[in-house]
Amino acid sequence: MRLFLQKLKRRHCDGPGGISALLPIAIPMIVSSVFDTLMTFIDRLFMAHVGKEHMAACMSGGIASWLCLTLFAGLIGYSSTLVAHHYGAKRYEECPKVVFQGIILAFVSYPLALAASYFVAKTFELAGHDPIQIELERRYFWYMAFGGILSLLRSAFAAFFAGTGKTKVIMRANAVAIVVNVVANYVLIFGKFGFPALGIDGAAIGTLLSSACMTGIIGASFWRHTRQKPFRSKHFARLDPYNLKALIRFGAPNGLGGLLSSWSFTAINSAMHSYGADAAAATTIVFSWDMVMFVPLIGLQVGVSTLVGQNLGAGDIPAAERSAYSGFKLTLWYSALGVFLFCVFPHLLVGVFTPDIPGVDYRAARELAIPMLRIASLYLAVDGVVLIAAGALRSAGDTLAVMLITFIIDLTSAVLAIVSAYYFKWPPITAWIVLVLSFMLGGIVLCVRFKQGKWKQIRMLEPAA
Repeated sequence: MRLFLQKLKRRHCDGPGGISALLPIAIPMIVSSVFDTLMTFIDRLFMAHVGKEHMAACMSGGIASWLCLTLFAGLIGYSSTLVAHHYGAKRYEECPKVVFQGIILAFVSYPLALAASYFVAKTFELAGHDPIQIELERRYFWYMAFGGILSLLRSAFAAFFAGTGKTKVIMRANAVAIVVNVVANYVLIFGKFGFPALGIDGAAIGTLLSSACMTGIIGASFWRHTRQKPFRSKHFARLDPYNLKALIRFGAPNGLGGLLSSWSFTAINSAMHSYGADAAAATTIVFSWDMVMFVPLIGLQVGVSTLVGQNLGAGDIPAAERSAYSGFKLTLWYSALGVFLFCVFPHLLVGVFTPDIPGVDYRAARELAIPMLRIASLYLAVDGVVLIAAGALRSAGDTLAVMLITFIIDLTSAVLAIVSAYYFKWPPITAWIVLVLSFMLGGIVLCVRFKQGKWKQIRMLEPAA
């Protein structure tokens, strides 16, 4: 038995690209992702105690505001992949230079994001949402839109620590941010300690305060590292055409793919919300629990992307491929847990968001959310594997192919949601089944692309002189 376990350890854990190499990078990012999820989860939980329209507006307004930032956040966030490649190639002084190009892009893109927000804010009425919900959505949306610069700068600063594998810095900053978020939201939403009860406005303000706190901590840590070896460089804080060109070339498809995915998710969410307040609340509940299970996989994806990028930067393609397969193994084990919870305990999970409070009737929303949650369990495992495959492909520079594949998947899903709700007028549970099946079938294409191995031929960095 002991020899068998040692053999398993050597096969799956030890060596370059093994699980033992992945976990030290991935675990802090998984914890950070959990903290991010908890912040959003707690916001919606607080809103559920105010009203179901407030809870739904918190979700749809937040999604719409993120839609305006996604293109730029994806472009800037791709800095982490370039940092990982430079780090693997032992070009340490290039790492801060890449991040500074991301900072430049953050300030350039912020006005463009605000301009886009003006048009996106008009979509709530077009989607046919409840008038009360529309007013709440707009208020939350504009808070998040004006605070968007914080998210863009955070993406740039965090890219340095994700790419170099120093992910504990991000985890610590997230830990502080969640404390600020929970305390500020509790005080401002419900009006504690002499503050007025601001409701959804308080949720937005508390979220922005925590975002500012996290951005400040990560930013200060970045500037400190740029003054230490091996990253110290006299001229990193300036325009660098080489790194900027690489960032735009590979990062633009990544950002555009994220924009298309966000647009698709917004369309799906709006279509489900058009069924009324109960369907909107049920959709919010299901997506909230789906996010709880899904977001930690984003942390694992960051770990896989970092390890793949570092190994490719070092010229070790077998280790890069093994890094991806280590991610697949961990994802399948984690997804199995999610499937078990969604299938066996849906009543308990839905009950968290449907409290018995005077004046708010959650019975219809509860009855719809329970089967929706069970159906959602079908795509959990597929979704996790797709996430890792996409992360590995993007880290290798195959961003254009990933963008095109995800565009087809997302467009198909969005069209199905819109047609189901507005044309065929199917019941919400039928529309949900169609969506889940489209998610599952579409994700297989990304896995096939990874298996083909064309990503191994891409070279992101020029050979050292």
